[in-house]
Amino acid sequence: MSMEPIESAGTPHESQTIEELRRENEALRRRVADLEVPARRFKALYDGGVVSVQIYRDGYSAEANPCFDRLWGLRPEEIHGKYSLLEDAQVAAGGFLPVVERAFRNGEATRLPTIRYDPVELIGYGSARWVASALLPVEDTAGPREVIQLHMDVGELKHSEEELRAQKQRLEAAVAERTAELAEQLRISEEQQRAIAALSTPVLRVWSGILAVPLIGHIDPDRAARVLDVLLQSITATSAEHVIIDVTGVPQIDAHAARHLRDTVRAAGLLGAQCMIVGISGRTARMLVECGLDFEGVPTFATLQEGLRRLLSGRPELV
Repeated sequence: MSMEPIESAGTPHESQTIEELRRENEALRRRVADLEVPARRFKALYDGGVVSVQIYRDGYSAEANPCFDRLWGLRPEEIHGKYSLLEDAQVAAGGFLPVVERAFRNGEATRLPTIRYDPVELIGYGSARWVASALLPVEDTAGPREVIQLHMDVGELKHSEEELRAQKQRLEAAVAERTAELAEQLRISEEQQRAIAALSTPVLRVWSGILAVPLIGHIDPDRAARVLDVLLQSITATSAEHVIIDVTGVPQIDAHAARHLRDTVRAAGLLGAQCMIVGISGRTARMLVECGLDFEGVPTFATLQEGLRRLLSGRPELV
């Protein structure tokens, strides 16, 4: 008689239970695998030695990584269960409590402004540091809420900012000083320009009732306007009857300069002063003729001496 193996078949209910357990076990494996990734990342952050990590439980310090000790020069066990960020006087003085409360009471991840924190005020020893920090609440239905605080030492950055600020202040001071120097140089230059302008448009009283205007250099529109203005003021101030305009020192009189001279002669005549022009060269006389400029009625002489001689000969009381 042959014997054949008999497979034990469970009830349908038992088969369903085994399948459910298999699925739950597989789901649990996937969940564990999913949790291993953030766990490894947090471990790298916690043990990395770059960022200070402090964990609060029920509002009080509960854990800290080795970097916390190196950053602050504190023994974490001395503050665990005793120190609360919500009760920190330096945090309150900096006006940061509302931000801290949002993290601890509302579960909001937040960043704290950069602060210079001195643990000596808290525990009597330690090292003051410029730090930037963040608060990261951890929701856990199985236990009390935890808050992770990350501290980053920004002392070197703060030092760089202060150095940049000092450099900026020094640069601004240098710019202000240089600006003042340039302003003073500009003021002196303007005074010199005014002095040169005054020297370039002299009006001399050579006799009673007689003014002389010796012109030297090129006559441009600006200078012509100054000559006219100064001359008219002098005629009014001295009640001059005669004006001698000496162009001996003008290297070239073009059509524009000639028109300015003609306008000056006419304006002086309106104030009752008769003008004569001396120092006319042959080239200047030819240019005036070619341009068709009319100086009819205006006495012209080759030299100042000739002009004075003719003027004085008509006024024997001055000789």
